[in-house]
Amino acid sequence: MNKRAMTGAWVALLSLAGLTACGERPESPAPTTQSAAVQPPDLKPCDIPELPTARCGTIEVPFDRAHPDAGTTPVGFALVPHTDHSGPAVGTVLTNPGGPGTGAIDMTGHFYADGLRPILDKRDLLLIDPRGVGRSGAIRCPALEDLTRIFQSVDHQRAAIGECGRQLGAKAAYYGTAAVADDFDAVRAALGIDRVDLLGDSYGTYLMTTFVARHPEHVRSVVLSGAFPVNTADDPSGAVAIDAVRRGVGLVCERTSSCSGDVVLHDLAELATELRTRPVNLDVAYQGKPHTVVLDEWQLAGTVGKIYSGAADVDTKVALAKAVTAAHAGDLAPVADLVRTHLVTKADTYALGEDMVSEAMSWATTCHDYQHDFKLTDDVETRKADFGKALSSADNAKFAPFSPQAWLTRDDYDAGLCLDWPADPTAGSPFPPGTRLADVPVRVLAGDLDANTSSASGRETAAQFPRGHFIEVKGAGHTATLSPEGAKLAMDFIAQNNP
Repeated sequence: MNKRAMTGAWVALLSLAGLTACGERPESPAPTTQSAAVQPPDLKPCDIPELPTARCGTIEVPFDRAHPDAGTTPVGFALVPHTDHSGPAVGTVLTNPGGPGTGAIDMTGHFYADGLRPILDKRDLLLIDPRGVGRSGAIRCPALEDLTRIFQSVDHQRAAIGECGRQLGAKAAYYGTAAVADDFDAVRAALGIDRVDLLGDSYGTYLMTTFVARHPEHVRSVVLSGAFPVNTADDPSGAVAIDAVRRGVGLVCERTSSCSGDVVLHDLAELATELRTRPVNLDVAYQGKPHTVVLDEWQLAGTVGKIYSGAADVDTKVALAKAVTAAHAGDLAPVADLVRTHLVTKADTYALGEDMVSEAMSWATTCHDYQHDFKLTDDVETRKADFGKALSSADNAKFAPFSPQAWLTRDDYDAGLCLDWPADPTAGSPFPPGTRLADVPVRVLAGDLDANTSSASGRETAAQFPRGHFIEVKGAGHTATLSPEGAKLAMDFIAQNNP
């Protein structure tokens, strides 16, 4: 399977707290020249209490740089100035929190300002809302506003996403990562910044890698936390992810001495098999309204996958182990409680609205950029036939304790979520396979409890860069920079490459 979606980062971010060598320069694919035409922006106070010194601005960029007649869209940004006023800034840190579809200014900007405080005495912090969310022309789809779909079947959710694409119309194709990377470079140019230090979390690692590929001459250093590689045959949301779950279960049990990893996985497989053939109905209350959810293997896989795709949260991982043990003894109530919590949290995240989190932008980017087991140029029936063949050919043993069908269609990581998306002949990777990435310092971080963007994915990401270096952070989840050790590793790297 070749579906990649990093939307698990949304929930992780809500729990954020405290936190070139000599030689020929790599070629940049499809270099852009739009930045030369951008006028210096007018900066004004951002009116964000947590960022009192931040100054905000907006530039207009083309929807489609290859076809200027398609119109323009605003890109909003915030510049948080360095705190040591004894001299000019020694550099600028450009961040992205992931998603895709997560806002970087009002949603997560104060987290970065707080977490990076030790190095922001001499460095400015640049926050840019990607096109389609927050202050950058946020988009929405009426088809996604009814949150009751969160509690319904995968087919219902796929249909809603497809309808969103039709509601967006021609604009559905304008939210690819390459366009966002070019927008970021346009902001950089408008502010007169020569080079930036990139810090990307989750999907932000995909975006920042694309920025490096397209604008290498403007990159000083790169930190990628919770990374997955661009242009790879491996699928981090599939067999790689379930392998990371199995490893994570073992590590949690070993470190807490509260369970046996082998027993938990055995009981989880037993429960998955039971729910596959004998699902049960589950009552879930949301915003004062009752919903009946079918608790089957698919729902179980989505909940387990999300528990191992967010912040470390060892307590919840231990609770999962205990719930599986209780289910083995005939008590399904603890598992049901975890499923309820997962679904309500997901609905709460989507309810934040496009000023904070744009689900429409998320699917527009996902369907445009990521690899699929079908072609977006084909009709829907052909896509479904190809997708069905891919599912049926999956190796059952690789996906234990779940079936491939349950794991590969789970939650927001469903490999078929774009099956009903409108045809898009422009869909594809943000840069061609085999692109030479810039010879700049790159540090890739992964938590050993992260099954969203696992250590295996992190190592593969680092290998894409001539000077990529991978570090696994013990006890960290998704993303490693949420942990004190991961945050320090990120800041130390930026500081040493930009003293």
